[in-house]
Amino acid sequence: MTFLPMETPKTFAHRLAAAQRQAWLPPVILLLALASVFLFGGDRRSYFYREENHSWRSAKHLTIAENLAPERHFLMFPTQTLDADGTPAYEVYNRFPIGGYALIKLAILPFGDNPSAKIYAARTLMLLFFAAAAFLAYLSLRRLAASRWIALTATLLAFSSAYCLYYIDQIGNEAMIDLFGVMLVFHGMAVFEQEERFRQLLIKTCAALLLGWHLYALLLPFIAFGLMRELIRAQSGVSAHHRALRRIKNTALSLLRSRYLTIGVVALFFGISMLTINFTNEYFALNRETPLTELPSFRSMIKRTGVEPRINQEQAGYLSWPAFMERQLHRIGIMALPYAFSPSFEAYSTEPPSRLLVVLGMAVSGASLVGLLFIRRYKTLLASLALSGFCWALPMRHTTAYPWHDFEAIYYIGVALTLFSIGLLYLRKMSGKRLVAALSMAAVPVFIVSALRMAQPINYAEAPEIHKAIFAKDFESIRSMTQDGNAILIQKNPVAGFERIRIRVFAYYLAGRIVMYGNQTAPFVRPPDFVVASESADRLASLTPRNQMLFLYKWDDYRKYIWHAYHRRIDQMIEQARAPIIRSSFDVYLDDNTLIYVKDACSARDADDAFFLALYPAHESDLPAERRQHGFDNLDFYLPYQGNQQDGRCIAIAPLPEYDIARIYTGQFIQRADGSFQHLWESEFRLPEAAY
Repeated sequence: MTFLPMETPKTFAHRLAAAQRQAWLPPVILLLALASVFLFGGDRRSYFYREENHSWRSAKHLTIAENLAPERHFLMFPTQTLDADGTPAYEVYNRFPIGGYALIKLAILPFGDNPSAKIYAARTLMLLFFAAAAFLAYLSLRRLAASRWIALTATLLAFSSAYCLYYIDQIGNEAMIDLFGVMLVFHGMAVFEQEERFRQLLIKTCAALLLGWHLYALLLPFIAFGLMRELIRAQSGVSAHHRALRRIKNTALSLLRSRYLTIGVVALFFGISMLTINFTNEYFALNRETPLTELPSFRSMIKRTGVEPRINQEQAGYLSWPAFMERQLHRIGIMALPYAFSPSFEAYSTEPPSRLLVVLGMAVSGASLVGLLFIRRYKTLLASLALSGFCWALPMRHTTAYPWHDFEAIYYIGVALTLFSIGLLYLRKMSGKRLVAALSMAAVPVFIVSALRMAQPINYAEAPEIHKAIFAKDFESIRSMTQDGNAILIQKNPVAGFERIRIRVFAYYLAGRIVMYGNQTAPFVRPPDFVVASESADRLASLTPRNQMLFLYKWDDYRKYIWHAYHRRIDQMIEQARAPIIRSSFDVYLDDNTLIYVKDACSARDADDAFFLALYPAHESDLPAERRQHGFDNLDFYLPYQGNQQDGRCIAIAPLPEYDIARIYTGQFIQRADGSFQHLWESEFRLPEAAY
């Protein structure tokens, strides 16, 4: 018989120490890789530097957090204007839980009245949520795969996708905060399956529900699979000769004792309670005059769930099942491909979705679900993770279908995590642990390169990065010159390239102020205190003389200056004997794609009554989508918004859209007490074909 040499205590101690060091190595590597996202793009995170949804949503949700205050009962709203009687009116936004906004508020509180520092702090908070979500995914996969290296590799590859890294610092609960909540509950589910720590799962579920609603999509398959498993066990204890009543009794008892059903009931009750608080708060904020079914948040809820869809023809195309599934598979393909190996992110927004990525999405989805059949442990838990993205996208089709909601693709991360985990488990079985450890080392540079590549600035033709930085500094000066409660008029078309996001961005920089816009359709119930314009007036002193793109003026001074300039312009037109295109109570001139309404002997009523302006385009496809069913564009206005009365003379200015116009129908009207309208004058003008 051959004896193996006995291991000495010293040798055993060295081997144990080496094993402990190795146990700590994967999480340390993960944390170091995640730390890289804090290093890239930091110089631009103090302003809204990305286009489209990223900046628009960041500004909106940061403004909601900025406006949270006990004196307004923590009402969530992005903007405030003035009601008909001059009292503040809020654009309420109580559709989401308050937890995420409260955390953002806490993060920005130490920075006082410094908008740029607050943006940076809020974005840093989003990065922390991203890192925490990734670390929770690692901890969960480590339990399920029983391998730290597999968990490390799968986490780094899944979180290096383009969608994760593009929305990594988008402020708000819809991306990183909600993703953290989903991963928190998934970790609770993994601990519950292994150690039956039910109370921990309950606490994590309630905490995650304070951050967002996406965890319901993870809980739904988890509860369904758990109940099916318990019902099968209950039926297996009943022999074939027992009566049906015994079977029903066992089924009922199994359901009543089921902790899966308990977690579902608790989650549903907790979510309904939060919505009830939100709706109640919203009801009181709207002066108790709006019925429940007409509350803005309720209307948004039924629209998002498709209970009462109001969609135009373009949106109907997105909602058809073939187009919808094609887009979802396109997103899954992107989520499963690290950005280091992907085309530029802008290429993903092309229409229609890429066929190659659709095929990749089909392959990834199929491989993830088929691979679940060949694993032995925690099959239902991984299946819940893989199906969670579908369990959100399908019921919420009226939200997830649209290209501008592509951040919803982040919740397909369960498919990627499942695919990489199962693939690495199979690879370890076939080739051993060393290959998996080597892949883990390769996954680190893949993640870092992906993060670095996504952080590179994009020189948009419409709004280059330098303009956005100047824009942010200009508004810091404007904010420092104004106070809470001031009414500030934003002139229409203030900065080229900011049209899509300007309202939300302005609302953030002017949080606490009453924001008015140059294209409002109701007379001023209170004149603004200030006006923000993109043109520097030569003979008018700006309150922000060092600004480069946006300038602040006192309203009274600006009004006198600008309207004197318009009066001089009209006088020059008349001197040149240019005939108006319409002669009526007001003479209407067309000059430089602008309509100018003029009346020399103008009464107070002429200045107060509303103007209607209907534009019929040469090509109906040029109309905004929401106006195509009407066949014309509606640009109705009030003279105090787009004109003035001075020395007995009225002038109103109506800028026209860029598309070709075939016919203009305009006039003036009043609204009777019964709600009907009376036209005071009306006229129509058809533009010559050469004009378009």
